[in-house]
Order: sequence, then C-alpha cells, then structure tokens
Amino acid sequence: MPTPTAYRSPRAAATAAVVLLAVVGAATLFVLATDVRLFSLAGGLASGVVLAEQADFTDVDQLQQTAGTIHLVAFLVSAVVFVNWFQRVRANAGVFDPLGHRFSQGWAVGGWVVPVGTLWIPRQIAGDIWKASGRPDESGVRPPAPQGLLNLWWGAFWISNLLERIGSRINSGAADWGSYRTSLLWIMASDVLELVAAGLAAAVVLRLTGMQEQRCAESTVGPHGVHISAVEG
Repeated sequence: MPTPTAYRSPRAAATAAVVLLAVVGAATLFVLATDVRLFSLAGGLASGVVLAEQADFTDVDQLQQTAGTIHLVAFLVSAVVFVNWFQRVRANAGVFDPLGHRFSQGWAVGGWVVPVGTLWIPRQIAGDIWKASGRPDESGVRPPAPQGLLNLWWGAFWISNLLERIGSRINSGAADWGSYRTSLLWIMASDVLELVAAGLAAAVVLRLTGMQEQRCAESTVGPHGVHISAVEG
C-alpha cells in the first residue's frame, strides 16, 4: 500500500487568488474605459481635425498607456498567486486520487509556460483535479462531475487573448482613423471577455477549494494535519 500523503488546505491561497483576480478585473475596467474614450475621440477626428479633440486624444492615449502598465503588473502578480493555488489543489488531488492524473504535479506550474502546450495542458490538469476532488458515493466511486464552469473559464480566457492579438495586429498596421477604430473594437471585445474570464476564474478557485475542503471534512481525520490514504476512492 502506498504511503499516505498529507493534505494541506488551499483556503489561504484561494483567498489571495480571488483578491488578485478582483484587482485584475478593476484594472481591466480601467483599460476598457480608456479604450471606449479613445474610440469616441477617434470618431470625431475621423470626421474632421479639431485641435481640442487632438489634445484630448493625446491625454487619453497617455492615460491608456498608464492603465495598460497597471493592468500588466496586476495580471503578472495574479498569475503567480493563481498558479500557487493551482499547484496546491493539484497536490491535494494527488492525495485524493494518485492515479487519476494525466500530468505530474510539476506540470501544474510548467504547463502554463510550455509553448503551445499551454493551450491545453493546464485545462487537462484542472479537469483531473476537478474529478479527483469530487465526492465519492456510498460505494466509494466518484460519479462524473460536470465541468461546464471549467470550459467557460478556459474558453473566455483564450478567446480574450485571441481578440487582443487581432486588435493589436490591426492597430499596428492602421493607416487611418477607421482602421484604428476597428482595432479598438477588437480590443474592447477582448477587455469585456477578460472581465468575464477573471470572474469565471474566481468561481473556479472558490468551487474547487470548496470541493476539496468538503472532501477533507468528510474524511475520518480532521482538516488539520490530515492524512488521506493514497488508495482512497
């Protein structure tokens, strides 16, 4: 029989991740507000050069750059905190079900930085964590757990990235105000989806953390220093 492995509560890491995701959401709203303003000013400039609008455009463009910097810093910090939580729940999932995972624990971090593989590896790991963290029935078997929340989060996250890339590419080649405004439409759509993705990511964090805490609470040993048999479930 394999040696039991210790369970550690992901609650503190989850709280930090949710707070940072909220900060990212606020920063994204800041960026979106500047994009909307730039879109409006660009429309006025397209219909006729007005010195006042040019000055406003310059000011808002500088504000957008500031908003973008704030957003980037918030995103990077939240990514580190989120991955820390992700690594913790992956380790706990290995306690609940040591054999039900397609990737080792190291991939809970590495999967986010591997070129191309980042498109699907973290999602597969999240799915395996979700399955392992589900409550077993009376016979000790875990029924299939719907993963719609995971699918919505992952889809919103990557579609947002795709829209932002499209908008940035159009923006870099924009030769007139019309093209510039088109690029902003793509970028604003990306901003909105990023807000949705941040909310869904927070929901995933809370849901998975709750599942693991419930699983631990229903074990024969309390949540502090709990040891769960590696052959359970």
